[in-house]
Amino acid sequence: MLTKFFRKKRNMKIVLWIVALMIIPGFLIWGVNISGAQRRSSCAAIVNRDEITLREFYTRLSDVEESYRQIFGDKYDEIKNNLNIEEGVLEDMIREKLLLQQARKKRIRVFNNEIIEAVKSDPVFKNDAGKFDEKKYREIISNIPDEELKKIEDDVREKITFEKLKNLVVSEGNIKVSDEEVDDYIKRNNLKDVDKEQLRKVLLWQKMEKYFNDWYSQIRKTAKVEIYLPLKKKSENQKIDE
Repeated sequence: MLTKFFRKKRNMKIVLWIVALMIIPGFLIWGVNISGAQRRSSCAAIVNRDEITLREFYTRLSDVEESYRQIFGDKYDEIKNNLNIEEGVLEDMIREKLLLQQARKKRIRVFNNEIIEAVKSDPVFKNDAGKFDEKKYREIISNIPDEELKKIEDDVREKITFEKLKNLVVSEGNIKVSDEEVDDYIKRNNLKDVDKEQLRKVLLWQKMEKYFNDWYSQIRKTAKVEIYLPLKKKSENQKIDE
């Protein structure tokens, strides 16, 4: 009886569809889980769906540790556990991701001529008179591998992007420093023979920094950040000291 049932093409198609419907959903769920697990295993963190890969993290960590070694020398190994370098590096990378996301939302663009001008302003390419030296520039650039040049270009583009974003955000705050604020600062700090306009610029810079940092803090709080890197926890002594 079953043999006759399966021999009919129409019945056979029905059975195949039923089997497919039973198997495929489970396969899809299983496949998604594996894909998600693989993604997490290669990530240090995911910031609003943008990945920070383990390779990116450990490359940056290596660069930062090398900088610390140059600063502290042989003492670095003794103090590195108290520096919380991994946490700092990861948080910096999260900040960069969030700022780039905000720059995209605000449609901030960086043009090639801006990158060229930024690179040319580097003191390395200037002559003894402090002016840009075209010959010196071309000699140095010609000795840099294409891959390294691309990295330099990307770093400069990112830096300019952050500067533009910061300027845009701060401009929205309409920040000013009044004469009263300048006079009050001079009085509270018992200052004499002060250049008020220079002091105004310093106070304005402080206000702008605070405004931008407060703005970023709100962005960080509302962001969806998933951290997969097994960071070392601070000891109780470190928490107390802080």
